Formats: sequence, structure tokens, C-alpha cells
Amino acid sequence: MAINLAGGGAPARKVRRARLIPVWALILGAVVLTLIGTSPQYAGTDSYVVGLIGKFLCFAIFALSIDLIWGFTGILSLGQAVYFGIGAYMVALSMKLNYTLENATRYGSNIPDFMEWNGLTEVPGFMAPLLSTPAAVALALAIPTLLAFIFGVITFKRHIYGVYCAVITLAEALILERFIVEYQAYTGGFNGITDYSNLRGAPFLWFIIAITVVCFVGARVLTHSRIGTVLKSIRDNDVRAEFMGYNVANYRIFVFCISAFMAAGAGAMYAAWVGIVSFLDAGPVFSVEGVIWTAVGGRATLIGPFIGAFLVRGLEFVLSSSAWLSWLSEYWQFFMGVLFIAVVLWIPDGIVGTIGNWVRKRGTGTLKQIRDDQDRLAHDRQHDWDPAGTTKPGQDPV
Repeated sequence: MAINLAGGGAPARKVRRARLIPVWALILGAVVLTLIGTSPQYAGTDSYVVGLIGKFLCFAIFALSIDLIWGFTGILSLGQAVYFGIGAYMVALSMKLNYTLENATRYGSNIPDFMEWNGLTEVPGFMAPLLSTPAAVALALAIPTLLAFIFGVITFKRHIYGVYCAVITLAEALILERFIVEYQAYTGGFNGITDYSNLRGAPFLWFIIAITVVCFVGARVLTHSRIGTVLKSIRDNDVRAEFMGYNVANYRIFVFCISAFMAAGAGAMYAAWVGIVSFLDAGPVFSVEGVIWTAVGGRATLIGPFIGAFLVRGLEFVLSSSAWLSWLSEYWQFFMGVLFIAVVLWIPDGIVGTIGNWVRKRGTGTLKQIRDDQDRLAHDRQHDWDPAGTTKPGQDPV
């Protein structure tokens, strides 16, 4: 038994390092992933439910990217869909171009129909790299990350934070949405990009699951590292973190780029899985929905965005498919707004955060137990630091 050499004979307490992911969480996660991964076997590859699961996983990764910058760093982005949308459009354009090369459109040409409608006779030269699928995927990840870096340098280096940053990101989403609508010869406009073969099936679903696990574990490692500690200190008090010598702007740029990369990957998989993308997938409404998913599930919890995305999107599916509740789907946006206000007012830590706070309070015991433990700890410290010879036998140190 180790002895405290400061004076007394109180045993030294062992400090256990917390596991990166608790055992119970690993077991529960393995069970959930197994159920999701085997869903094509018992539900059918082409079933609507399997299609929803793939979409929800992409939405969950998107919400996780928001959680990294909002929950752990304090950057509220209302334009995160910009990076999701760019990734989705890059992959969708690549799949559409390759599909029309092998399958002529209804008008008999080998270029996308929306290009032909707008008077184009051939694929523009700047889209030639998208004919290669690996190049399209690389661009779908690199361009949003580069845009996030440029945005971070312009914004964070100028100390533009808080509500001003949120307004700028919202403006980004509005600009991109308008760009997609106006330049319909290259983007499909209001109709979006449709009629191309998707990759829906068990193999690609397993790929989405694997990427989801990688994103979650990567986010867990990042937030539990020294960098994550700095990010959380920036979130709580950026002025103090800068006073301590940390370059706050660089840390924010770094996590913003990681977040954009993750959102772009989610968008790329979404386009390949669903087989259709729209300007709404890059607009402010979708960005706000991602914020709501994160808030409902619990920001700064990592698992919260997954629960929020599945819960809110699943509720939308139930309302739209139920004969008795289908009328509520017409007021879905109104319901989302009320839900967000309710979460902010009554459960600001979200579902996971609220449950975690309740468990921690139950684990600490009653107020009397906490007070007795603190008194006992103070008594032990007095004995440990009592100078030799100042206390008589049987007498507590004063």
C-alpha cells in the first residue's frame, strides 16, 4: 500500500485514466451497428426503411460536424449546409455525367438533360475532371475544406465571432442557394440533379456505417486530446485562452476545416445513396435543421447529434406516413421552430446532456453525503499537514 509521505499514513488514491470509449458504450454501439448493418437482410435492400437509414446516417455525420464547431468550440454556423451541398453536388454531377455517357437522355444526347434544356451542346471544360469518380470525390472533399479555410482566415483572424459569424455563415448559404438556382445550366436549378443511378445497397450501406464509425471515433479522439481541451477552453472563455498564450484563431480555423471536411463527406455519400440532390440541400433551412438536431440530441456530447438526427427525422417520417397524423406534416417547419425553442428553454443540454446531468447528480449522493465527504476530506488533510509535535495525542489539529 502506498503511503502519503507528507506526514500521515493515509493511503494514496489511485487515479484511473478514463477509457476513450466506455465498455458499455462499445457493446451498445456494436449492437446498434449490427442491427443497422443487417437491415437489408430482413427489410430488403430496396425497402424504404433501408433508404431512410442510409440518409439518417449521412444526416447524423452532418450534425456531428456542427457539434464539433458549436458544441465544443462555440462557433454557431448557420451555413454548414454549404459544405454538405458542395460535396453532394460534386458527386451528383460526376454520377450524372457518367450515366449520360452510357445512357442517352430522353432527347437522345449524351449530356445531362438540364444542360441541353439551357442550350449547351457539350459538357463544359471545367467539368471534365468530374468524369473521373476518384477526382470527383477528391474535389468534393477538398473544395469545401479549402473554402472553410478561406472563411476561417477572413473571419477568425479578424476576431469576428458570435452572432456576427452566424450571420455571415447564413449569408454564405443564401448565396450558394441563389447561385445554384440562377446557373441552372450547370447545376440543374430548381429541379436539382436527378435521374442518375445511385449506389443504394448493402455494400454501400456498410461503407456509410464504416465512415460513420471513423467520424465518431475521430471526433472522440480529437475532443479528448489536448487540442480538444483547448477548444473547450476557447468555447468557455476565448479571452482567457488567448491570454494564456493560445492562438485562438488558428484553433478555430483548424476545427472549422475538420468540420467542413466531415460535412462534405456526408454530402458526397448522401448524393451517391439517394440519387438526387437539390438546392435545398445547400441552403440555410437545412443548416438550421442540423443545428436543431444537435441541440435536441445534446451538443458537446458527440452521441447527441446522432440521436437528434434519427429522432427528429424519424418523427418526420412517422408524421408523414401516418393516416391520422399526416396533416401535421404540413406544419413541419412550424413544429421544428417550436421544438428548438422548447429545447433552448427547458432542456438546454439536450436529451443526452440532460440525462447525463441527472446520472451525475444521482451518483454524487444526497447533500448530506456530499457534506460529510467534504468534512472527512478536510479532516484528513489537516492530519496530513499537521507539523510534528504541535498536536497532542487524541486531539484534532487546529
